[in-house]
Amino acid sequence: MSTIKNLIEESRKFRKETVPLTLRIPQDLNDFIEEFAGQLSLSKQETMLNLLEEGVSIAKEELKKLDTIDEKLEHYNYHLLNTNKGNNYSDHEWMFTKGYAAAFYDPWKFNIDRIKKGDRVFLYENGIGIIAMGIGTGKTISIDYEGKKDECHYQELQEYKVLSKAMPSSEIKKTLNRNVVFLRTMSGVPNGKLLYDVILKDFM
Repeated sequence: MSTIKNLIEESRKFRKETVPLTLRIPQDLNDFIEEFAGQLSLSKQETMLNLLEEGVSIAKEELKKLDTIDEKLEHYNYHLLNTNKGNNYSDHEWMFTKGYAAAFYDPWKFNIDRIKKGDRVFLYENGIGIIAMGIGTGKTISIDYEGKKDECHYQELQEYKVLSKAMPSSEIKKTLNRNVVFLRTMSGVPNGKLLYDVILKDFM
């Protein structure tokens, strides 16, 4: 128990800014959290936050296993590229401000290699939606990343445009009339022309 408490105390040093959240939970789960908080001599909120962070960490690791290269990408002309701001916000900003389609490390960086000349790429920001779009050149550039050789692959997007307002995930799913895996690094978009037309009409 002391080890858990030490980890929680250590995490306080690196706590990010928080946002308010209303959550209803089952009574038995509430009882456990209150008892656990008492054992740790921590507030209920601190205990819930740390349990949630641990759960999110596990979920991210599981999602990495699912985030494989979509073998059908080369057959699509429209792509949804996640800027992965949760992993590195500066990378997200770099892609957004420069108009780059980028991915990092093996195997995710190889998604970029599958963007053909003339393919349209939608940049998707987690929690926000599609924020920009452009056209691939088909020419992938490899650069060093975090001291490791050629671990960043990117393409400069032509006709790069930032949306006047983001197209949220709910609107994307509504437009395409199907479920979309937003947390994958890059996904092909069937009926991407339909999505493009709606963006031009309602989000530019």
